[in-house]
Amino acid sequence: MTQPLYTVRQVAYVVRDLDAALKYWVDVLGVGPFFLFEHCPLENQRYRGGPSNADVSLALGNSGDVQIELIYCENDAPSVYKEFLDAGRVGVHHVGLMPENYAETCARYASLGHEAAFECTVGGAPLVYFDTVDSVGHFVELWDNHDVFKDLFMLVENAAKGWDGKDPVRPGPL
Repeated sequence: MTQPLYTVRQVAYVVRDLDAALKYWVDVLGVGPFFLFEHCPLENQRYRGGPSNADVSLALGNSGDVQIELIYCENDAPSVYKEFLDAGRVGVHHVGLMPENYAETCARYASLGHEAAFECTVGGAPLVYFDTVDSVGHFVELWDNHDVFKDLFMLVENAAKGWDGKDPVRPGPL
């Protein structure tokens, strides 16, 4: 990733129609290419302290140095995504950051009274969504400073550099 650690690296949106959202982001906003992860493998899920089995499809693309994530719920399992939709919301769901020290930063968010609302691993690497809705209007996602995330984010970022508009939605590599 070319973004410095602990800067807003991602803005994520929960959408009701992933195809329509992709079309708008590509055709109108000129963002892409997007990498599509259908039924993204989110392992070891915990939602507000209990087990979860959220099934989501997501797409990642870059606008300059900022990653755009589009998230679509594939099932009704408890999750921060379904909670958002059930509240009648769509749109900006969270911003994502990669702190230098994941454990210390998680402890800091907890000490500020922010609940770890959703936790999981991707390829063995942990991430967490803190409920910061009352503070900033949306969640904050933290990723461990792990090659799983760094390699994926570099792939997405590099694909956007000089993108010619061709092949706007590509299968994700996971």
